Amino acid sequence: MARVAGVVIVGASGVVGRRVLHHLLTRDDVGRIVALGRRMLPIGDEKLTSKIVDLQAATAIAAEIPDGTPVAICCLGTTLKRAGSKDAFRAVDRDAVVAFAEAALKKGAERFVLVSSVGANPRTRNFYLRTKGETEEAVRRLGYPQLTVLRPSFIDDEGTRGEYRAGERLTLPLARIVFSVLGKTSRYAPVRADVIAKAVVRLALDDAPAQRVRIVESEQLHTLGE
Repeated sequence: MARVAGVVIVGASGVVGRRVLHHLLTRDDVGRIVALGRRMLPIGDEKLTSKIVDLQAATAIAAEIPDGTPVAICCLGTTLKRAGSKDAFRAVDRDAVVAFAEAALKKGAERFVLVSSVGANPRTRNFYLRTKGETEEAVRRLGYPQLTVLRPSFIDDEGTRGEYRAGERLTLPLARIVFSVLGKTSRYAPVRADVIAKAVVRLALDDAPAQRVRIVESEQLHTLGE
């Protein structure tokens, strides 16, 4: 993809999102970057504009996106525990994502990159994966010229999360050992956050394939994020 005039991103304060932002800022082929969220980012860079916005309102989001911004990247995501309820979880992982996608498309975005989850399926009984699948389906229906969905497995944050998750702290070391034997190309092998971030940027800026919608499964991310 040739030099892009700009990129708009939500979720840039998260484990994957802040790494995506870092890699975008180092790219000479990216012009301005607009990061939207509930708080200002503590980052100073001449290419970056950080704005506070109501992520539930597509109209409010659109007002903060420069006309003709060609690429939109969504790294939004929370956990049921952190959200506090199923409704609150849906408000972030489905409603806010779709509102952002609608707003970016309205302002001229031609490419949308979404970080979803391995196993996302709108018809599964698992609440988390059903919500992720519903989100993918809703964004797909918007009709982006190019939609890329990444479905990472367990995200290895390498101890950098701002919150303590006891389950992950216990499970991750074991998973690293198991998949060091089975191979990191297994669909359910942990994927380092920075690997996902590099894959996001690479896919956001590459020469798009012929298909309008491309799904990138977890095992593909290890190669794309090298």
